[in-house]
Amino acid sequence: MYQDVQERTIVALSTPVGTGGIAVIRLSGPEAIRIAQKAFVSARGKRLDQVPSHRAVFGQMQDQGEVIDEVLVLVMRGPHSFTGEDTVEINCHGGMYICQRIIEALIACGASMAEPGEFSKRAFLNGRMDLSEAEAVMDMISAQTAYSLKAAVNQLSGGFSRKVEALRQQLIDTIVAIEVNIDYPEYEDLPEITDDSIIQNCRQVLDQIDELLATAESGRMLKQGVKVAIVGQPNVGKSSLLNLLLREQRAIVTDVAGTTRDVLEERLDLGGIPLRIMDTAGIRKTDDIVEKIGVERALEAAKESDLVLLVLDAGRAVTPEELELLELVRKRPYLLVLNKTDLSENGVAPEPVTQLIGEPELERVLVSMSAKQETGVAELTDKVKELFFAGDVLTSDKPLVTNLRQKEALLRARQALQMVLASQQREQDLLVIDIRQACDALSDAQGRSTQEDVVNEIFSRFCLGK
Repeated sequence: MYQDVQERTIVALSTPVGTGGIAVIRLSGPEAIRIAQKAFVSARGKRLDQVPSHRAVFGQMQDQGEVIDEVLVLVMRGPHSFTGEDTVEINCHGGMYICQRIIEALIACGASMAEPGEFSKRAFLNGRMDLSEAEAVMDMISAQTAYSLKAAVNQLSGGFSRKVEALRQQLIDTIVAIEVNIDYPEYEDLPEITDDSIIQNCRQVLDQIDELLATAESGRMLKQGVKVAIVGQPNVGKSSLLNLLLREQRAIVTDVAGTTRDVLEERLDLGGIPLRIMDTAGIRKTDDIVEKIGVERALEAAKESDLVLLVLDAGRAVTPEELELLELVRKRPYLLVLNKTDLSENGVAPEPVTQLIGEPELERVLVSMSAKQETGVAELTDKVKELFFAGDVLTSDKPLVTNLRQKEALLRARQALQMVLASQQREQDLLVIDIRQACDALSDAQGRSTQEDVVNEIFSRFCLGK
């Protein structure tokens, strides 16, 4: 399996496409050093096959004797490289024409253009990382906040894999103990394994799987971002709130009601939490066809979001329509943003709102802000963390479930162990079947036994050169 892929020596630009000071071109495979040597001339006449691993050499990249660029070439011999293969990284000047010429010269010398994610795929196939660690590479590249990066780094360093492997090993030990006692009943000195001990071991693993699964939603939001819809009636300050959070004048703000007619989506970092935030049209009854469509889209955005920010104007009385809207958004995770507190004497929620939702809920969801005076952002940040990242999820080094593949594998392991716990009267040799299924599911979570088409699909999502 995969052998035809690894026989090729591949090349690609590993730094972002575009003009820059420095670019890195990566060459990996069994012929990497030999191919690079064909196009490289050392300033001191040293051949790359004579260079010790992890040493850099200065010289020129040439194409049939014509100098392309002065470069610094780093030689890394397998298995001590990112891919586990012989790897050469060429540091050249960052002009796109230069990079293109060097890559073309290397292809002419025998290299093949890498496919998206092929370097990381080879690292996985060569045992340099498991599938969850490989997926973390892309998570690190796409991370936009401190907490997102921390979660990806923890995954790349093997935090999730070590946790799952420990659970898998505990199940393997249980299987071995059962099978030894079944196969060699004549040996009296074998440690006895009872039904109670089997159930206890499986319950311990199941509890820890549940702990991992409890992090799945937080992991998803750190990776994809919390989808937030800002809703409210016209002129309550929705667009001003968006501009405040973005720290730029992204949305148009005027005294004219109904300025926003469509959904405006932006990404931002709120205290380390990635948000996909949507400013929506003011919700009110209208005969304007365009505005009516905007209102419909605002309501749809609220239904599809992870969090709704319902904005009220602290400087005026709450309307019956706003109370109806409050009833609607309470069906989802929401925060009540009391904006324009600079226009209010006390900045507390209007009495009808308090009567509708009660003091305990109000304390949990109310955020007092003034977009004009730029106050309340810290309180909003704390409320979002309380809603979606309870406990020490953001601050600890505990592993998180960060994608659907991991979650589904853990759910299969959980289901198999629940079968064991629900079938306490079965023979031990039958219990082993379900325990083994749980063990196989944990292997899938790590990517130990993942099918080739699944692996290809995962790495095809990576960027070229990684």
